Amino acid sequence: AAERSAPRRLTLVLGLALMIVPYVVVTYHYTHALASTPHDAADAALLAPAQRAPEGGTDAEGGDSTLDLAGYWAAIHEARQLLDALNSSSSSQSVSVSGAATPVDDRIAARKKKKKSMASRDLVIGLAKEVPVTNLAVFAASLRRHATQAACVLFVDRPSIDDDLRAVATQHAVDVQPYDVDALEPAHLRKYHPSTLRWPLIASYLEKHHHEAQYEAVLFADVRDTAFQSDPFVNVLRGPSSAQPGRTPVFLTFHGVESRTIGQCGWNGGWVKDCFGAAKLQQLSSKPILCSGVSIADFDLALKYARQMAAVVAHAEFASCERNGVDQGVHNVLVHDGRVDGAVTVPQKRAMVANLQAKVAKVGAARDDFVVRRASDGTPVAVVHQYDRFPELAKHYYKEYYGQGSDEGAAAGQRPGGGSAACAAYEVRAGVDLFKAKCDLSVASGTATADCCKACDRLTNCRGWTLAGSLCYLKTCAEPATNIRMPGASSASSGPKAGDGGDAEWRDLLGVVVVGAP
Repeated sequence: AAERSAPRRLTLVLGLALMIVPYVVVTYHYTHALASTPHDAADAALLAPAQRAPEGGTDAEGGDSTLDLAGYWAAIHEARQLLDALNSSSSSQSVSVSGAATPVDDRIAARKKKKKSMASRDLVIGLAKEVPVTNLAVFAASLRRHATQAACVLFVDRPSIDDDLRAVATQHAVDVQPYDVDALEPAHLRKYHPSTLRWPLIASYLEKHHHEAQYEAVLFADVRDTAFQSDPFVNVLRGPSSAQPGRTPVFLTFHGVESRTIGQCGWNGGWVKDCFGAAKLQQLSSKPILCSGVSIADFDLALKYARQMAAVVAHAEFASCERNGVDQGVHNVLVHDGRVDGAVTVPQKRAMVANLQAKVAKVGAARDDFVVRRASDGTPVAVVHQYDRFPELAKHYYKEYYGQGSDEGAAAGQRPGGGSAACAAYEVRAGVDLFKAKCDLSVASGTATADCCKACDRLTNCRGWTLAGSLCYLKTCAEPATNIRMPGASSASSGPKAGDGGDAEWRDLLGVVVVGAP
């Protein structure tokens, strides 16, 4: 502290001197040396360059009539050098003052370092349309547990933004970007599935930050079924093999199901054929399936990829083939055609992003072990995608990150801080499917019965639902149509809704009388 205060005391002394010396010098000069000098000579002396003594004249007494301020300006120059050394954030750890080394205030350097670290951040980005708050909590809370400094930006349709979602977003520093489906342009985007719709929104967001260079890397992720076990930017993008200075920027994409190729898969092959034609499918027939659910890349490559995805799906001709999952067809065409700069495809055996649909990664070595490990060496992966394919793993995540996971809680549609109010108009039954392959209406995301009740309430012709895994299968049946035992599932019906006509009391297949909504 004493060392740091020394230059400040010197600066203060110099500052006072700089104020006093000019007054003394100028006063003395005018009262003595310039008593008989014409005004024009005195003006010439004052206007002369101060760093050197001007040539010419003596005063009436034979003395030098020039006002020499060389010493004064030298003092100013020295003081400015000292101040610049003390305040410059680009200075070295010590500066020289009159031959003595003085440490720079380390707090200045710390502030600059903090500012720089905040300006260079990694980004996790996705879309969460009608994603249950339980799934959002798993995504956001697990990310924050392992990647506290990464920015998290999620596009959420405005009707889905309720108090529960706001609470989760606030707690886990999620930047919610609301959007209105009916305001999207071009208009055909308004009918797109969320997995397709996300790309124009994501590309637009990244464009806004392109010139700011705010982000160093980007993780594209499905929100509904993704969890984190470690920092993906440290353990995936900048792993031990790529952490050396000057590494080549990469775009990492990961295999999906590996037991078949694109041509052997009805889903993936269909997406490619319907959107790009039979010739393109033939060309890619033997290529591995790449999952579009999770990819990670350095920022410039991520931006270019998002632009490419957005350009394809926003094209008017794409609307005729658009449907759920078709963005994966676009992803495979772009990567396998070599259009994605820096693309590296990673097989599941050695991937730090586990696509569980592939059934390669190891889920838990023991009954109570919920760590997902890489198949090649048992290393815990950084990102777990498609965790809803394993009900016990999903239940663990819901309990771990949202406090929900008991069978009783799921059956009642209860959540922390709430009750079964969302399902007050429904008779919920656990362990059965009352509508197996019957009365299908639509499918919505859901992890608790309350999610399914809310989803059904939004549709005027929905009368019941079955919750299986993390999906609500919405039904038009006012009464149960089957009675299939299904452990872990739940089914419900509201009975005839107001205006339907008919009796509000009905009998299920087991002969148990239940009462629907009044």
